[in-house]
Amino acid sequence: MKSLFKVDRPYSVCVIDIGSPKLGNIGWCLKDAHSKKEHTGDDLDKLFVHIDASTKMGGLIIGLEAPLFVPLRKDLILATKARKGEGRRPWSAGAGAQVLAMNLPIMIYLFKGIQSLSPDLHYFLNEENFLAKPKHVMMFEALVSGKDKGSSHIHDAEIMATSCYTESMKCLLPPSILEYEYETEFFNLAAAALLRCGILEDLNSLNVCSPIYKPSD
Repeated sequence: MKSLFKVDRPYSVCVIDIGSPKLGNIGWCLKDAHSKKEHTGDDLDKLFVHIDASTKMGGLIIGLEAPLFVPLRKDLILATKARKGEGRRPWSAGAGAQVLAMNLPIMIYLFKGIQSLSPDLHYFLNEENFLAKPKHVMMFEALVSGKDKGSSHIHDAEIMATSCYTESMKCLLPPSILEYEYETEFFNLAAAALLRCGILEDLNSLNVCSPIYKPSD
């Protein structure tokens, strides 16, 4: 097992199952580490107030159930190959590719909505330097598939949030399933969205990969 990243204190967890807003295929869950309350819903606009409240007291990790970054390889034939560690459901095929496209405008809407209530948050795209301090937000990719899936979009988000929350109570971040791949760079779509919203300014953030978390057994 990969070594776990330690943080200063328990953090809150928010997971959003991404799908078509028009068809009602979005569900979210936020587990607040300080109030010990769980909030769920299918309306993104009702999530922002809970994010604002939780980040005032401590750190928050936000997981989107959609590919947040894509690999950049020297061999064009390997351009759409699965990222090492994600298994038989690659980011570029079937549901992964569809939800990647759906998530691009949804991320912009999400970050703008959060920014409207919490303009002073500090975003992290991976575990480096995230210590779960107030106003700190770390992004991760949630992978809930196969036997891990629940009975609804909200249930999927709740399953992933509960798994991460278990690690939060131990002041640890979950282990990422992403494995090192030689001579592979990345294009981070969450970073692109944050840059588009004027929240990030560092163009180097486009080059990093975010952790991929799956529900623990």
